[in-house]
Amino acid sequence: MSSHTIPIVEELAKDYANYLKLDLSSQMKNFHDAIEDVMMRLEEFQSIIEMVQSENSQCIDQHIPKLQDMQQEVINLSRRIDALEHVIAMINVNLTTLEAAVDNAEAELGISDRLFGMLNRLSFFKKTQEPVVPNKLSMYEPPTIYRTNDYFKSE
Repeated sequence: MSSHTIPIVEELAKDYANYLKLDLSSQMKNFHDAIEDVMMRLEEFQSIIEMVQSENSQCIDQHIPKLQDMQQEVINLSRRIDALEHVIAMINVNLTTLEAAVDNAEAELGISDRLFGMLNRLSFFKKTQEPVVPNKLSMYEPPTIYRTNDYFKSE
């Protein structure tokens, strides 16, 4: 190489070296910031997962055994509700029978202003019935009335 080309080559090398110089610290700072942000979000997610797991374990450890302990009480309560529904159905049948007996008695006695109907608050909802034909020869027979002891155990 000639002596006058050496300074040009050195200057050219310096110019190209400036292109190859990288400021890794400023470019890596963006990567570090992104990594720190992802790590912070992962920690938040992990804390949420731990909270859910602790709530789940609390449910499994505390509430489910309580529900299992109460299972028999719920079964007993449902049986009592069924018995109460049966009693209400029997009351309805007995009330209908009693109303029919009172209607017959009123018809036999010639009473027209339905005293029993005024006393019974549910008579407003009663379906209209055909008029009862009085039977002068029949004897009064009291209707069969339920007893609560038949449906509920004495406690």
